[in-house]
Amino acid sequence: MGKKTRIAGIVLHVLIGALMIFAGSGKVLGSAPPEIVEKLTAFGFADKIRLIGAGEMISAILLIIPRTMSLGVLLTSGFWGGVICIHMAHNEEIIMGSVMLILTWVAAFLRDKRQFASFLPSDG
Repeated sequence: MGKKTRIAGIVLHVLIGALMIFAGSGKVLGSAPPEIVEKLTAFGFADKIRLIGAGEMISAILLIIPRTMSLGVLLTSGFWGGVICIHMAHNEEIIMGSVMLILTWVAAFLRDKRQFASFLPSDG
């Protein structure tokens, strides 16, 4: 992998992380758009909005930091998977969550292909 490929992965993860930090901070601070609060309340998460936001922010921070990227990819994947499942359960579009999940993994591969070590041919 070249330096440009790695930088592209980092940029993607920073953009994903920034989006998640922005959205998560709104939930934690109680300044999320009313539509989001209404939707989460309708889904039965009224008392968990701050917890969801905190988890979203922690996952994003771990995703961006190089040393914790593996854990960040795992937690962020779980977050996007949850988004997809909740939207599926309520017959809503899953495109955004699916795209974000795919971009998370593409960026992980671009940053460090060792994320996929079990799929790569062994040296010995």
